[in-house]
Amino acid sequence: MNYIPQIPKWGEEYIEKKLYELTHYHEWLTSTGIKAGLISSKDEQAIWDEFIVHSLYFAKIIENLQEKKEQIVDLGTGAGIPGIPISIVRNEKVTLVDNKKTRIFELERLITTNSLKNVVAKQENATKLMKSYENSIFTLRCYISSSNLIKNLSKPIKSNIYLVSSSEKNSLTSSEMFHVKQEKFLINKNEYRFIDVITVR
Repeated sequence: MNYIPQIPKWGEEYIEKKLYELTHYHEWLTSTGIKAGLISSKDEQAIWDEFIVHSLYFAKIIENLQEKKEQIVDLGTGAGIPGIPISIVRNEKVTLVDNKKTRIFELERLITTNSLKNVVAKQENATKLMKSYENSIFTLRCYISSSNLIKNLSKPIKSNIYLVSSSEKNSLTSSEMFHVKQEKFLINKNEYRFIDVITVR
């Protein structure tokens, strides 16, 4: 093992309970994920910090929301980020959505070979789902920015919540239609990341 599967204090419980499953997924990312072009080539520590730890903060936000939704939908999932780590540490059903057949094929193989019970992969148009699903939590790590999401949701569905990766300089203020709260969190000892929590007023 050439990396340290660390996590800041906010996520220690995830490592204590699900370290085996998370490190197994990490191994898949560093091998199949890179070979199949699902993620770019990075060192093992960067993959752990940027993909596993970052994804787990999405799960942390969902936990803190304490809202019962019918489903969690990961739009533009690529290699299953953040959807698979969320499914590992939570009991809700997670749907991985991507428009590329090759990505869905690899994710379906991963789901089957690892007997991941509460996650499914679907080849669908993420934008359509974002507008048509109700009573859902959407995670969007690389698919769309917060500002573009709000532009696309001129007629928002009241019951949905959108969790979008963001940067501090692109932080948004709340509007008449949406409430935006930016979460800042450590992914390792000294690096911070941001996620916008967008809800309908």
